[in-house]
Amino acid sequence: MSSPPAEGPICFGANAWSGLGGQGEFLRSMVYALDQLPRGRVLSRRAKAVRTECVDVPFDGWRQRCYRLIQDTPVLRRRSDLLTLLQDVNFDLQLARQAQDAILFDGVMAQCCLTFRELSKKKIPLVLTALNWHIDSLGDALVEEHKRLGISAPTFIHPRMRVRMREEVERATCVRTISDASRQSFIERGVPAARVETVLPAVDLDHFRPTAQQDDVFRVLSVSTIDARKGTYYLLQAFEKAAIPNSELVIIGATGSRWASQMLRGFTSRLSNIRIQSADVIQDPVESTYGPATIFAHPAIEDGFALAVSQALACGKPVITTRQTGASQLIVDGQHGYVLECRDVDGLVDRMRLMARDRALLGRMTAAAPSAVADLGYPALATRIGNLYRRLLGRS
Repeated sequence: MSSPPAEGPICFGANAWSGLGGQGEFLRSMVYALDQLPRGRVLSRRAKAVRTECVDVPFDGWRQRCYRLIQDTPVLRRRSDLLTLLQDVNFDLQLARQAQDAILFDGVMAQCCLTFRELSKKKIPLVLTALNWHIDSLGDALVEEHKRLGISAPTFIHPRMRVRMREEVERATCVRTISDASRQSFIERGVPAARVETVLPAVDLDHFRPTAQQDDVFRVLSVSTIDARKGTYYLLQAFEKAAIPNSELVIIGATGSRWASQMLRGFTSRLSNIRIQSADVIQDPVESTYGPATIFAHPAIEDGFALAVSQALACGKPVITTRQTGASQLIVDGQHGYVLECRDVDGLVDRMRLMARDRALLGRMTAAAPSAVADLGYPALATRIGNLYRRLLGRS
């Protein structure tokens, strides 16, 4: 590869709104990281920075009109795969035009195929940031889960998304994953290990801090979209089966499909101690989000990392999660919480009952939880990202 030009920005692109959802929080941390560089540019749906140039990429044109049509048509509304694809391609087309002067480009998986195609002609380093497993591993896992649960609606992985992502991987100088589990999925799909690097995502340690529970309710908290991928069904099953006295399950999130809404109504109609809460964990005070929880549960079928896990740990909440969740690598089993296999309802029941019964154990885990993420603050991420970019640019 010839040397890239000395001048020009390092660009990061993500089809996300800063602070909105998991991708939005990841974008916010990347804005901070690029703010520490001499010259950076963030291309997204909306973001703000101290000194980094932020370019807002609007969702417009015929793809936006098709998106609206699908959303407004009941028989089509279930096609989340088409909705995701339309947004990503629209973003990618504009991204390619806005990043032409980059000396290094970093883009989120499935959102930068056309941009990679254009910039590969300029022989600059291309970083593909994967927020999930390899697209084929993720897609196959979701298809299997839909079959298990009898969900007829398609997953959000459109066949075209798989094609786009495979091209991105081929063109990428480096695939940046956000957990070791995600990295392994790429290696298992044939990507050379030397081209795949893990950089753990940051948690805002100024906002998410140890916060003591103010009552004696054994409160299990989950922060996620209520869907098949996040394993909410298995958490609800386990909570009902555990039948812990003076307990409550709080889910901060919303249903994203008819199946999820019907499934949730089935449990809430039987159990009065399940509460669905609407909140923005990024903006709202932790005293009203993570603070009231006793423990946190995230039994995902697949999650590249799960920022909510690191947020919960930072707030001093022991975590029960699955090996299929990337953030599980932060947890020493029995010290910061527990790591199970996905779909292990009996394991969830056992761990919840144990923590509710053994308050001394719970206290030790609560005290230990923040140590699991002590080195994942925003400044540490900026250092790791800066080191990666400098190495790819061949600079000291």
